[in-house]
Amino acid sequence: MPSKQKASDPVTHLVGGAASGLCACVFVQPLDLIKTRLQQQQQAHLAFIKQSGQAGLTIAPLESTIWKTVFGIVKEGSVLSLWRGTVPTVVRNVPGAAMYFTVLNESRTLLARRKINGQDRTNTVSGDSALPKLSNTENLFAGGTSRAAVGFIMMPATVIKVRYESNLYNYKSMSGAFMSIFRTEGIRGLWSGFGATAMRDAPLAGLYVLFYEQCKTKLGALKATSSYFDVSTPTVHMVSGMAAGFLSTTLTHPFDMLKTRMQLKPVEYKNVFQGARKVLMEEGAIGFLDGIFVRTIRKSIHSAISWTVYEEVVRWHMARKADHLV
Repeated sequence: MPSKQKASDPVTHLVGGAASGLCACVFVQPLDLIKTRLQQQQQAHLAFIKQSGQAGLTIAPLESTIWKTVFGIVKEGSVLSLWRGTVPTVVRNVPGAAMYFTVLNESRTLLARRKINGQDRTNTVSGDSALPKLSNTENLFAGGTSRAAVGFIMMPATVIKVRYESNLYNYKSMSGAFMSIFRTEGIRGLWSGFGATAMRDAPLAGLYVLFYEQCKTKLGALKATSSYFDVSTPTVHMVSGMAAGFLSTTLTHPFDMLKTRMQLKPVEYKNVFQGARKVLMEEGAIGFLDGIFVRTIRKSIHSAISWTVYEEVVRWHMARKADHLV
């Protein structure tokens, strides 16, 4: 039985979330950039097919691969070009991750105050986790609502990040990008794609927390009962984060694809339902999987890094706090 201890204060989760967001977004930024470019190239090819078909021209297949995309990006400048868009990513992810982990912890703590089977779980956490223990339904609800709320607040930074990564816009600075979007599209442009983002992020975060906690529980039990599975707690967190990231990302990818297209070409992809119909008519069901390979790799790595860093920062702080009380 893991020991119980008082949950840490919100500031600890805020700092842990910020640290995890910074580490993860800098490490996986090249994969995020490649994913955006691949989806952008698919859009451009579809537009070419439409124009060529009307003119009666022969259409060559799209020969866009991950490696060709990487070489094309590097050719634009240098290897550092793979980190294009890092600044808006950091501006979005660091406060976004800090807010998300803080809101998630607070919502989970509130849910944990309910008495289930006569046991009061108020402000208790597992000894190897930074989060309170909840049921699958509670994990799903807490993760989804927390992500949707923070996603709405951070949406303008998300729009700027996606456009910064593409080569459809030649923004010189983040402030310039903000003003350009505001002048040409109004305040609505800064929340372009929020519907698809919320439909992606809410179930993604909910499923992620559910899968993460389940995987962590299974691995923790295996670690406690098997002498052959003698791994550290951070390793359990990292493996759980990677597995949960892969599963939740695969299930919610169609909404990410729609979100990206709505943010890059809001005139053509006006809303989630119109965009989905357009993709289905022009590309078939396979179109909803555009960019899934890069995104699942990116999200799995991102999740493994961010949740491991977050849990370890919180556990470290709680251990120090416990030592001072001795």
